Amino acid sequence: MMRTTPFHPRLAELSQTQMWGNWSGYLSAVRYDLSSKHEYFGVRNAAGFFDTSPLYKYWIRGRDAELLCSFAFARDIRSLKMGRAQYTIWCDDGGFVMEDGVIFRFASDEFLLTSAEPNMGYLKQLSRLYDVEIVDASEDYASLAIQGPRSRDILEVLTPDISSLRYFGFAETKIANTPVTISRTGFSGDLGYEVIIPAAEALLVLDAILEAGQPHGLRPYGDEALGMTRIEAGLPLIGIEFNSSRYAWTADDRFTPDELGLG
Repeated sequence: MMRTTPFHPRLAELSQTQMWGNWSGYLSAVRYDLSSKHEYFGVRNAAGFFDTSPLYKYWIRGRDAELLCSFAFARDIRSLKMGRAQYTIWCDDGGFVMEDGVIFRFASDEFLLTSAEPNMGYLKQLSRLYDVEIVDASEDYASLAIQGPRSRDILEVLTPDISSLRYFGFAETKIANTPVTISRTGFSGDLGYEVIIPAAEALLVLDAILEAGQPHGLRPYGDEALGMTRIEAGLPLIGIEFNSSRYAWTADDRFTPDELGLG
C-alpha cells in the first residue's frame, strides 16, 4: 500500500493534476500544474518547494562515529566542521559507486546521513566494528526543499538564523515555534535551502512557509520540474545517470567515481 508524506494533505489541495508517482513507497508529485514548465520557471525566477520527505535519514552517533564515517564514505569526514554538511559517495570493495548522499555534522560524535536508497543494513554491518549507534530516523522527520532566487527572502521572514549561511552550512533554528534544521543545500543548482522538520509538526511549518512565500510567488513543483533543474545543474541521480553497484548485473552497470565526474 502506498504511503503519504506528512505534507501530503496540503500538497493534495495544491495539486491541479493529482498526478503522483512512487518514491520509496510514498506518493510523490509528478507535477502540480497542468504544465511542468510553469513550475520550472517558478523555481528559476522566484521560488519553489519540493517534498523530499521520502529520503532516508540515519543518525550516526557515538565515540567512533567519525571513524566509521571515515571508513564508509569517500570524502574525508575529518575536515567537516560542526554546522556543516557535505555531499559524499560510498563505494563497494571494488571501488564502484554504491550510492550518494549528504551528511551533516551536528557534533564531534553525531552525524545525520540522508540518502535516496535504504542503507540501514549496510551501516549496521559496518558498525559492528565500532562503538557507534545507527538510528533509522526516516519516518521521524519530514523534509522540504525551498529553491530559487527568492528562497532566502522567504525564509528570512521566518528566522534570521539563515541569513549568513554559506553553501552546505546549516543552522538549528525554529519556524512557527518548531525546532527545525535548515541547510543551504538543494538539487536545483540555484540558491536554495532544505528544511528538516519533526514529522508531527510538518503541516504547521509548511503553512508558515506558504504564508511567508505568498508575496514572493512560492509554488510547489514536482518530479518533472525537478528533473529539468538538476539536469541543467549537472547533478547525477541514482537510477538515471548511474545505478548502485549493489544491483548491477554486468560490469557495464557499475560506475566508478571518475566515470561520474566525482573522482
